[in-house]
Amino acid sequence: MNEIFDKLVLRFVFIITIFLAIYAYKHLHRIIYPSLNRQIFQKFFPSKNEADTLHLFSRILGMGIIFSEFFFLMDQGFSYALLDFSLRAVFAFIIYLLSLFIIESIALYNFEYSGEILKRRNLSYSLICLSHAVGTALILKTVLKVSGESFVMLLFLWLFSMTLIGFASKSYNYISKVNFNPLLIQKSIPLGISYLGFFFGWSIIISSSINNPLNDIKWYTIQVILKILLSLMFLPLFLKGLKFFFQIEEPKRFKEDDDNNDVNEIDLGFGIYQGILFFTSCFLTTVVTGNVNFGSFYPIF
Repeated sequence: MNEIFDKLVLRFVFIITIFLAIYAYKHLHRIIYPSLNRQIFQKFFPSKNEADTLHLFSRILGMGIIFSEFFFLMDQGFSYALLDFSLRAVFAFIIYLLSLFIIESIALYNFEYSGEILKRRNLSYSLICLSHAVGTALILKTVLKVSGESFVMLLFLWLFSMTLIGFASKSYNYISKVNFNPLLIQKSIPLGISYLGFFFGWSIIISSSINNPLNDIKWYTIQVILKILLSLMFLPLFLKGLKFFFQIEEPKRFKEDDDNNDVNEIDLGFGIYQGILFFTSCFLTTVVTGNVNFGSFYPIF
């Protein structure tokens, strides 16, 4: 009976911790965006600003993804399990918010939340923020899994993964050949959908690459870099292969554009196609790079 009661109490503690994290996000949101001190404590009307609704709940979804990696270790008693869970949850919550701040400072350095969400109700901006919130959460979940109980390893993996996703986010203009900033100013929904697939694709590639046993930092880093290089080798093959086998015909306007001439306008169909094509190719790439285990097939001398 006591065992059942303890399990029930732990689940309520988990619920309370999640709500505390959400409440803390509300106050930290005010610190990150000081111009919104009055806005954040007013009543929220989701039907009045769909961009703000998407932006808010993408963060909550991201926190849920990270909390799905946590668990209680009851081997050393209830008090230890509660303390261990609380400390890990607080630290993970802090680095998640820092990660979002870093990645949005890199990808959206010319745009501000107050101007794009509250004033312009830019849904394209919200879709991009959604991709950052969910994609970063998936990466951090893998970081928490690989680091185990080591705080030092967690810090190392977090900085390493943020470096990788920061470089990846800057490659959008080169891969898609669309002009990011003008399209975002135009509140282009196709841009948001295209970027959503792009960032999700890179997130699963990086998450798959860092998902390795961490026994030695040197060899772990080499292994991760090799997986990234393999992904860069196989990804174009899947991009070209899917187009070839399914005879996908892109609009002439996009085929004729050279490397120095960015596209300033895309339609919804092309945005969906570009986003899902890149995400699918990235997913198939992770199948090849992450699901081949040689074991002891090759002897070690």
